[in-house]
Amino acid sequence: MKKFLESVAEYIIEKHPDGLMDICMVFPNRRSGSFFISYLREYVEDTVISPAICTIHEVLHGFTDYQQPDRLKLIAQLYQSFQKHSKSKESFDEFYYWGEVLLSDFDDIDKYLVDPVDLFRNLSELKEIDYNFTYLEEEQKEVLKQFWGSLGRWDEFKNKEEFLKIWNVLLPVYNDFKESLKGQGLAYDGMMLRELAKNLKKGEVLELPFRNYYFVGLNALNACEKHFLSYLKNQGKAGFFWDFDVAYMEDRKQEAGLFLRDNIRQFPPPDEFLFAEEEFSKTKNIEFIAVPSSQGQSQVIPDTLQKLGADFQEKFDNTAIVLADESLLFPTLGAIPEPIESVNVTMGYPVSNSGIFGFINVLAALVKSSRAKNGATSFYYPYVFDVLSHQLMAGVENEAVKTFIKETKKANLIYIPQESLYFSGLHKLIFQLPQHEGGISTYFCEILKSLHSHLAGNNQSSKLIQEILVSIYQIIEQVGQTIADVEKESGQPISDPIFFRLLFQHLNNINVAYEGEPLKGLQVIGILETRLLDFKNIIILGLNEDYWPKATSVPSFIPHNLHFAFGLPSVDQRDALQAYYFYRLVQRAKNLTATYNTVKETINRGELSRFGYQLIYDSPHEVKQKNIAFQLKSNKEKHLSAVSSPQLSEKLLRVYAEKPLSPSAINLYMNCKYRYYLRYVVGLPDKDEIREEVDGQMFGNIFHLAVEYLYENVVGQELSKEWFQKQLQDRKNIDSLVRQAISVAYFKKERGDYLQLELEGNVLLIYEYIKTYIRQLLKVDAAITPVEILACEENYHREVEFVCDGRNKKVKIGGNIDRLDRVGGLLRIIDYKTGNVKSLSFTELDEIFDPGKKNPKKEVFQALFYSYIINSYYPEAEVSAGVYDLKKLFGEPFSPLIKYNKKDLVFNPMVQEFKGLLQGLFAELFSANNEFTQTPHEEHCKPCPYKQICHRG
Repeated sequence: MKKFLESVAEYIIEKHPDGLMDICMVFPNRRSGSFFISYLREYVEDTVISPAICTIHEVLHGFTDYQQPDRLKLIAQLYQSFQKHSKSKESFDEFYYWGEVLLSDFDDIDKYLVDPVDLFRNLSELKEIDYNFTYLEEEQKEVLKQFWGSLGRWDEFKNKEEFLKIWNVLLPVYNDFKESLKGQGLAYDGMMLRELAKNLKKGEVLELPFRNYYFVGLNALNACEKHFLSYLKNQGKAGFFWDFDVAYMEDRKQEAGLFLRDNIRQFPPPDEFLFAEEEFSKTKNIEFIAVPSSQGQSQVIPDTLQKLGADFQEKFDNTAIVLADESLLFPTLGAIPEPIESVNVTMGYPVSNSGIFGFINVLAALVKSSRAKNGATSFYYPYVFDVLSHQLMAGVENEAVKTFIKETKKANLIYIPQESLYFSGLHKLIFQLPQHEGGISTYFCEILKSLHSHLAGNNQSSKLIQEILVSIYQIIEQVGQTIADVEKESGQPISDPIFFRLLFQHLNNINVAYEGEPLKGLQVIGILETRLLDFKNIIILGLNEDYWPKATSVPSFIPHNLHFAFGLPSVDQRDALQAYYFYRLVQRAKNLTATYNTVKETINRGELSRFGYQLIYDSPHEVKQKNIAFQLKSNKEKHLSAVSSPQLSEKLLRVYAEKPLSPSAINLYMNCKYRYYLRYVVGLPDKDEIREEVDGQMFGNIFHLAVEYLYENVVGQELSKEWFQKQLQDRKNIDSLVRQAISVAYFKKERGDYLQLELEGNVLLIYEYIKTYIRQLLKVDAAITPVEILACEENYHREVEFVCDGRNKKVKIGGNIDRLDRVGGLLRIIDYKTGNVKSLSFTELDEIFDPGKKNPKKEVFQALFYSYIINSYYPEAEVSAGVYDLKKLFGEPFSPLIKYNKKDLVFNPMVQEFKGLLQGLFAELFSANNEFTQTPHEEHCKPCPYKQICHRG
């Protein structure tokens, strides 16, 4: 099979045997020009000067004296014209999006030579469509009548007045905008082309630097381009080569041939130019693979290349991987087998898919969330951690950063002072913010320069990352300069938030050219880079609807029916262009493998492209279809466990011979033995995180500490009702105690630092709540006076002897008791609970020790556990236990005591039974034959810090 560009090269050599230096070859893009030169060499025997290789854009712009500024500058100029004629008080920030839409509309109007007076005609001036629009076809006139007629029916449509208010100023804005640009020697693309077409209409003769121009493989031509091509054709200076296949050219229903049918009629190819036009119907091996993953599509590459066998060669025009979904570039590069030595990537990579874009996002969030007070700046901790942990910062004072993050979490710092973040020169650039408006662009540029130096010295850094970094640097410079220009011209200050909005609007539309050596090896390309290129083997990744054809909902001030009436590009035409790219790529291929993602995500609907379905149902080819399913095994079937051993048993016994075993640890064992194993045997800590808000655990810590401070000076005293009433009246003291508790428990500061605290948001709300609970606690205690406080947050312990594996063993048990008091001769063990307390009653001790219970009575066990310990300290006293459940503290009547068989608990009669059950539990826990198994109740796994290990919860 001869490739299209080969045929063109052969024709050019035969047509110009005397030399090629005075001809210009015009292609859709530079890449196709490179392939053409490679084919041309095959027909050249001697050393010759090659023809000029240009794009259509370069040729047309070569005949104008105007300069094209960057898009931001154009929108800034358009803003001035819009303000002048609309009298709008809209800021540049608010206008920016609409400015992009307007600029695009004006560009289309000029490229398609639409009369702006007719297009933006005022309703009051419209007398007779048939008279004013004689140049339109009847179908176009009918569309206009329907459009203008519908606008006249005011009551049937909303916002018509707003639409007409803007519509009626678009013509003066358009004219003023163009005049202001002309005065500066500037123009946008369409304006340049329209000026060229206007001059050609006037009969201007162009000075043509080449004897002949050959236009190769163009497709959708705008009106200005057609005028230029007609001029060259009439001068006898032009030749035209169209790449097509009869399969879609002769079928009028096939959208792929939409533009070419008209192009060939207006600009026919040379009679003597012959090439195969019926390649599409030849036998092809086509396979579509459905993959339930976006990035997983790249994994078909190795197997597909292997199946190609002898058809695969490492030649530049043999095999191409086409990325309809351009975000798959990096997974694709990672999936290409290592034996393939040469891989060339030439495509536009979206800046928004890059890690550098993410880093800029994080920096923006860091700046926006910063706080300045008394000349000092501090930063919100999540964005600080995001910056410090970002992949681009790898290798910059790693150890110092890790230590800092660990200490910051421990100290629970919500806002971090900037001075503590200067680990390196780069860190200082990041965390030292500009002190004046407008300095933000310089701030970003300095950071990116420093990052570029850091990455340049890193051998692992890819060339693409550095190119993206340079591109973003240039964009930030442009945005900063444009904002400075707008401020100067309008006298209107533009704030940093506006800078960020403009910056990200701009970055979201930018692609970085990832260019390699196009005439070497396996090709990895985007859709636009496939133009005019023919490959024997094609692998398409991301052949999904909305990727190919791409979703083409382009915003416009010009309604769709006016687009049609005046011949402006429409959604249907854009889809036709995408169809041509697809069918032209497929027509000469022998082997085609295409994947598509079946998972619905972002813009992807999880459907095969309509072009794929057309090949399946409307083509002569037999298309193989395959589904790839990832084998996912449920971890529910695999229960994790750990078996004890004599060594482990002895280790635990040694530990708890010195360190008391707490009731929370025993409760954990009975709730989930495997979680106990991970926490207390393996020693895995709970995840240390900064508590930005006061969660349930932190609320409890603050409350406990505040109550401890409340009673600390009266331990050992018997308190009267008058004492409690005095405390209730001393609101300042309660305020102070709660602030002290917040200082220590939440802010990790000294108790005396509470005077400097600034409480806000959730913390301020919790402060008020805890004061309310403490006042209610005082009322509850006042009702049972006299109350003797024996201890607050005091540690108690005792030893327990038991038989384990046939031998006598002994361990310590103990822990902190929230409060020990005496009321009416009863020794009470009091526990404060701020969480959910499901039940404070029981009927049999056995149920408290049952490890298989779905709803274990942890609070009851803890109360009995401490009762057993206190019994050893006060063997003659009548011991009871209770829970101050804060959620029931306001109930009437309030009773905190544990209920045993519906009566207030008295622990003394059950001491021996409790001891026996505890000994049995310890015999199991410390046995060398014990197995630490997972809980059978998976709902217990949801709050577990180790659920990722077990894959549960």
